[in-house]
Amino acid sequence: MKIKVITDSAADLPDEIMKEHNISSVPHIVILEDKSVKLGVDISFEDFYKYLKKSDSLPSSANPEAIDFLNLIDESLINKKYDHVFCISVAAELSGSTFSAYRLAIRRFKENATLINTESASGVQGLMALYISELAQKGKTVEEIIEIIEDLKTKYYLNVGFHTMDNIYKSGRIKSKSILYLTKIIGVKPIAQMERPGKLVSTIPVFFSKKGMLRKLLKLAIKGTDENIKYDLVISHVENFKGAQFISEKLKKARNINRDFITSASPIIGSNTGMGTIIVSLLPSLE
Repeated sequence: MKIKVITDSAADLPDEIMKEHNISSVPHIVILEDKSVKLGVDISFEDFYKYLKKSDSLPSSANPEAIDFLNLIDESLINKKYDHVFCISVAAELSGSTFSAYRLAIRRFKENATLINTESASGVQGLMALYISELAQKGKTVEEIIEIIEDLKTKYYLNVGFHTMDNIYKSGRIKSKSILYLTKIIGVKPIAQMERPGKLVSTIPVFFSKKGMLRKLLKLAIKGTDENIKYDLVISHVENFKGAQFISEKLKKARNINRDFITSASPIIGSNTGMGTIIVSLLPSLE
C-alpha cells in the first residue's frame, strides 16, 4: 500500500529525515507583532528563538485546526493517490485541542485514515512517524503497523531539563520577579519525565551546575531504559548542541543505541522551557 504519514510540529526529527521519508508536519502558529506566523514555514526555528531572546513576553500560540489536517489528508488521498494516511499526534493529554483537530479531520476518511495518539511528544513522536514510514516501505499492512506502534508506545522514554526559568516567568506561571532572581542565584534547573498517557511529571531539580543538569538527565535516561533493548535516540535542544552531544555520546556507551539524531527542539515546546533546554527521547528500534 502507498501510505502517507502526517504529524504536527510538536514532533522533533531532523528536517532531512522528514524530507527523505516524505513525512509532512502541520505547523503550529504563533502571533508575532499582531501577525500570525507558521512555525517552520514563515519563520525558521532559529529565527524564532532569536526573536524570543529579545522579547519581554512569550508570544501567544495557536494549535493547528482541523481544516489544516483535512486539507493535507484530502490532498494525499485524492490528488496524490495514497491508499492510507497515518496521523501521528502529540499526546492528547498535552494538547487536547490538537488531538481533537486530528480526530475531526479524519472523520471524512474513516476507512483510509488512522489517528495515533503517541502519548508523548518531541523525539518520541518524531520516531513514531519515522517508524510508520519505514514499516510501510517494508510492505506492512495498516493493521500490522498499528499493532507494532501500539506495542512500542508502551516502551518509550522521555525526559526534559532546562537551564533557565526566564520563559516560565514570561509566560506568567511565575508572577514574582524576586522569585525569578532567586532561582537564578540558586541556579535552579527543573527536570521532568514523561509518564503515560502523556503527562510531564517534575522530578527533584538540579542546583547550580549546567553540567549537573546534563548528568541528571543522563542518569535518569539510563535508569528508565532497559539494557537488553536496542533503542533509537533523538536529543532535541534549544541552542544547546554541546549539551545534546554530551548526552548522546554518554548514552551510546551505556545503552544499545541503533540510530541517534540531534535536532533543534520544536518552538511550541522550547518557547516554554527556554534557552538551553534538552529533551531526551528513546524508542525501541524496529531492528
